[in-house]
Amino acid sequence: MTRSARSLLMQCFALVALPAVALADPGADAKSVCIRAYNIDHTSIPDDSTILFHMRDHTVWKNTLTDKCFGLRMNTRGFEYSPTNPGTDEICSNLQTIKIRDTGSICMLGAFTKVDAAAK
Repeated sequence: MTRSARSLLMQCFALVALPAVALADPGADAKSVCIRAYNIDHTSIPDDSTILFHMRDHTVWKNTLTDKCFGLRMNTRGFEYSPTNPGTDEICSNLQTIKIRDTGSICMLGAFTKVDAAAK
């Protein structure tokens, strides 16, 4: 590969990679929140658009899915997910999909918001 082609390739990579890094920075976008999977104690599902992540430190994070996820609340075998970035244990808002085990449906997580202790 010639030096100019390599330089062009690196510039293209930088243009693609930089926005992704900015999304992971909580200061860059208030809606970009990541939680650590190992800190999740359990989840609850009040409806087909909402998942509550109950953390080991007793905080609760509400995720409002980007669209209604039909069957989410009624499924009996739960859902599965993988970390947003391979090699980490982070689950990030607006970047993560879940798979409903009963139906195989894929749904996109939306924004995470911390639930007020009084609202629990």
